[in-house]
Amino acid sequence: MNMQFHSHWRRQLQAFIDFRQTYFTSKWPGRTLVLFDRYATQHPHLAFDAAVTAWLRRERKVTSITRSNDLIAVRQFCLYRRRFAPDSFVPESLVPARSVRSRFRPFLPSHAQIKAILAEIPKLPGPPLRHARLRALFLVLYCTGLRSGEALRLRLADVDLRHAYFRIGPSKGRVRLVPFHRDLARELQHWLMLRRRAAFVLTPRTPLFEREDGRPESKWNTWAQLSKLFHRCGLKPARGHGRGGMRVHDLRHLFAVQRLQRWYRAGCNPGPLLPWLSAYLGHVNLIGTERYLHAAPLTLTIAARRFRHSLGFNPANP
Repeated sequence: MNMQFHSHWRRQLQAFIDFRQTYFTSKWPGRTLVLFDRYATQHPHLAFDAAVTAWLRRERKVTSITRSNDLIAVRQFCLYRRRFAPDSFVPESLVPARSVRSRFRPFLPSHAQIKAILAEIPKLPGPPLRHARLRALFLVLYCTGLRSGEALRLRLADVDLRHAYFRIGPSKGRVRLVPFHRDLARELQHWLMLRRRAAFVLTPRTPLFEREDGRPESKWNTWAQLSKLFHRCGLKPARGHGRGGMRVHDLRHLFAVQRLQRWYRAGCNPGPLLPWLSAYLGHVNLIGTERYLHAAPLTLTIAARRFRHSLGFNPANP
């Protein structure tokens, strides 16, 4: 085991991260706790509660969302410590209290922009097999709304192309089946055929998005490649990989919004159908799904048309 922590609480920090990876298949909040560990290492005279409080209150130019995320991360570690020592310190809030309301809005590309992205993939530098992998991964994210980590953890045993569904999990303590369209199944069949022609040995344990060197594709490399692709298509600012412009996670938002729009076009009442969308996306309840249902212009247009139809006249011109 490679120890990534160095402070007085390095063994507890490492045990917590190992616990998260074992039972939640998640590395969160490893990166945040590394920052806390670095601060605690630089201030070895501080007791644990003082180190946590000082780290949370340190001066830096970040958003209130980032400060709130830091609190959530270190608080989860403190709650883990409390399992073994009931009187352990757990921070309750930041003082003074700060607003954590996010005004962020995702970038929802149009059909034309999605086509432009797919057309740009073969123009990227690199071998054709890398282009094929990026195309297949992008289509999986666009057509199913999977989290990027869920897609990258897929192995061939989790993919049923005959019945067109993915087996996702355990993710967040659950396993779910995610069906998809036959068009996507054909795209994935083509991707696997290219890999067989390139002499790759495919077994049930082989990652679906395996790299040319035989290693599974990483989340950070995927984000970098797709961000570069979005830059080339003019969907992201010339510099930076953050929240400016289109993000990889915006494909998940786009999937939810387009599903809502299809229900409206089909004349369905989306209310009773939302639990199905929530289950498909892997949410525990509808609260997690609400943040993905944005009032896109097309959604508002369809909803207004249905409202006028239900009234029998246009309220703007009675």
